[in-house]
Amino acid sequence: MKLDLRFSDRPLEDLSCQAVAALVFQKPHVTESVLSGLNEKMGGALTDLEEKGIWTGARGENVLLASQGTIRAEKILVHGLGQRSDWNVSLLSDGIIALGSALDKIEIKEFGIQIPLVEDLEEEYIAHLELSARHIVDPFLENHKKESDYLLKTVFFVKNDFRDPLSSMVNRLKEYFHSLLDFSIIIEEETKI
Repeated sequence: MKLDLRFSDRPLEDLSCQAVAALVFQKPHVTESVLSGLNEKMGGALTDLEEKGIWTGARGENVLLASQGTIRAEKILVHGLGQRSDWNVSLLSDGIIALGSALDKIEIKEFGIQIPLVEDLEEEYIAHLELSARHIVDPFLENHKKESDYLLKTVFFVKNDFRDPLSSMVNRLKEYFHSLLDFSIIIEEETKI
């Protein structure tokens, strides 16, 4: 198995890949922040699911949507984290592993992902991102480690505010993945508009 891990400021709706995925908190936080652009491009589909009670963002709840050409990715997978007040690092770890497992089950091996920025824990965001980058790979390693031609391509959306501390995090990830698999880790250059 090979890993291509990237960190980019390109929003989920602008990524060309098989799927985009996000961890989100329970209502009313579904369409906040970086997901608002995705929801807008999808014609309000996430808001509609929330308003109709079809999807609430409860812990462990997934919703898989076909993008129907509204964004560059073919599919959208959103994984619920439950109430923001219940937030802890263990919840993040469990959620990211469950999300990776769900992606592997539907045979997605090229995806973009968004990790939520938790209010009042902004200083811990890079640690949350690093934990997520390590654990999203776990289900794929378990199922595909011996497949030399298997390539997992993952792009993490990272706001420009967090670009400076990315280099030290990338170095730690390189050390972590060094003995596990063949990998490349890239911080994509800032998008010019």
